[in-house]
Amino acid sequence: MTALRSPAGREEAAEILALHNGDALEALRTMIAERDAVEERLAIATMIMARRSDGPRHGREG
Repeated sequence: MTALRSPAGREEAAEILALHNGDALEALRTMIAERDAVEERLAIATMIMARRSDGPRHGREG
């Protein structure tokens, strides 16, 4: 993972760990839950975009 090699990545990792009082397992659980939420939002946005591109084009020829 290249993000942790940069100083900013290390600082972010330290911040996340500090937010969880040094509990690495809880920090990982939170990050996984946040990733899952982002994936769900991305899937919903993808479906909405697909529907819009497949749907009728009101006011347009095509």
